[in-house]
Amino acid sequence: MGSTCMVPLALAAPYDDPFKRDLLILTDWFEGEFDNSEQVWFENFDAANIPEEDRSKRIHTTHMRLDLPQFGDHVFYVEEYIDNDPTQIIRQRFVTFESDLEANAIRMKQGFFKDTEAALGGQNLGGLTAGDVFFIDTCDVFWTREAGQFVGGMKPKACVFGEGEKRRYSVHDMTLSDNDYWRVDSTYLLKDDSFYLGNKPNRPSKMRKADRFTCDITFRPEDMSLSFQEFREQTQEVKGLSIHSEGGEFSVVRDSDGQSFTYLMREKEYPFYDERPDFIYFSVKADGANRSSVYTVNDIESRRIGVQSGGIGFNCHRDGYEFRELKSVLDQQ
Repeated sequence: MGSTCMVPLALAAPYDDPFKRDLLILTDWFEGEFDNSEQVWFENFDAANIPEEDRSKRIHTTHMRLDLPQFGDHVFYVEEYIDNDPTQIIRQRFVTFESDLEANAIRMKQGFFKDTEAALGGQNLGGLTAGDVFFIDTCDVFWTREAGQFVGGMKPKACVFGEGEKRRYSVHDMTLSDNDYWRVDSTYLLKDDSFYLGNKPNRPSKMRKADRFTCDITFRPEDMSLSFQEFREQTQEVKGLSIHSEGGEFSVVRDSDGQSFTYLMREKEYPFYDERPDFIYFSVKADGANRSSVYTVNDIESRRIGVQSGGIGFNCHRDGYEFRELKSVLDQQ
């Protein structure tokens, strides 16, 4: 009787790509929303002592994963806006990731849309073809893993554009971990390497990954003499409002008097505390007021945030939270 040698599937797999695992990790970390609201807050704080001309601009970026296998296994739409204003879009890119064995790195190709208006929001890209985008190979970014993070950058002076005295090259250096995304996005004049535009040297935009919460808002009458029926009829409810945790905001108008309120969420890493410095801050402020009407301070891992005070109420839950999880399951997390 002959013998049979059973080879485990993992061992039988071909060793043709040493970046397979890192591609999955890098693109998982890359997906999502990022914002540098905490950096902006800190740099504008007096104790930070940072000159106004050196302070960072507020940036919010969304990296949306796309199912477009004709372009590759790891494809994204990137959209960025500044100054906490979604109408001020400064970047739209079509991004793919692939292994580059010759470069011994993961290559990120940055595509440019021929029709940027059609690509806005990334919702109508299912029929995208190769003719809708173009790439500049010299502006590719090469990622390598360093300990618990990935570091990416263009080849030195490779991404060149502009004419005459303003011919310049791009520096696009990035560091990405599971929660943080730091980026230097600058240009320098080719003639003398002098700084031209973007992040100043050693001044990266320090973005953090944002989580999404969905909120229900109520405005309740404060007249205690109302019947239950009258109370219900005069209660205003607004449901399903989305907000992100890195300085996200939305506004709601109270129907009874036309007063507008701004709701703000910040996931803080407070640098001036040495005890319990990490928390989620949520506030409600009437437009024109000097201070918040209501605010709460919550554990950094909170999945539900709510309060009812002075007729103003809100209840927010972290997206993906299952309300009927078993306690035994929660205790194991």
